[in-house]
Amino acid sequence: MPLRTGFTAAALLLLLSAPFPAGQAAASPAFLDGATSKSLDYAIIRNGEVIGRHSLAFHTDHGTTEVKIDISVKVTALSVPVYVFEQHGVETWEGDRFKMLSLSTNDDGETYHVTAEAAHGRLRLRVNGQASEQPDMPLATLWRAVPQHSGLLLDPVDGKPFRVDVLDLGEESIPVKGKLTSVRHWAWDGELKRDLWFDAFDTLVQVLIKGDDGSNVYYVLK
Repeated sequence: MPLRTGFTAAALLLLLSAPFPAGQAAASPAFLDGATSKSLDYAIIRNGEVIGRHSLAFHTDHGTTEVKIDISVKVTALSVPVYVFEQHGVETWEGDRFKMLSLSTNDDGETYHVTAEAAHGRLRLRVNGQASEQPDMPLATLWRAVPQHSGLLLDPVDGKPFRVDVLDLGEESIPVKGKLTSVRHWAWDGELKRDLWFDAFDTLVQVLIKGDDGSNVYYVLK
């Protein structure tokens, strides 16, 4: 049951048509203001069944923030695993500027190790030992809101860019941890499709992904 595009993660997680200056990113999310440590945990739900979890742990020290990413997904049929996705690694930011990424992924038996480093207006990439460069781009690890004028995003699973249009669908109210909450709904359309909802503090509270098999996959903040 291939769900490859369904679990580019996260997580999840953009190269601009009019790029930011080297290393530049959107403003730091408000939920991190003044916090030295913070964690976010999401249940991953497919067609009403919990199939995994996505966790983010943030630690800030002297202006440098490390984001630990852990994703684990298992889809079963008659108790037999038919799809497994695991991703583990770390993003590093200095203030609002992305500095580096190191992620290891098992996408149903296909394994990738991706590193990325921002340097001199470029991203230096290494994917399974193969080095390359791309223009400076934010990453599609989902937890940061994407600027509306973004044109491409970098898939942190395999280090490849995807072309997207970012659509602002306006404010909505959805249940978050059992409480009706005002959120802003964004959609990515193009080669990578996502719906993302952020609260007033820029916290990612929900994601909708269409699996390759047509199933609905939600990330729901716990």
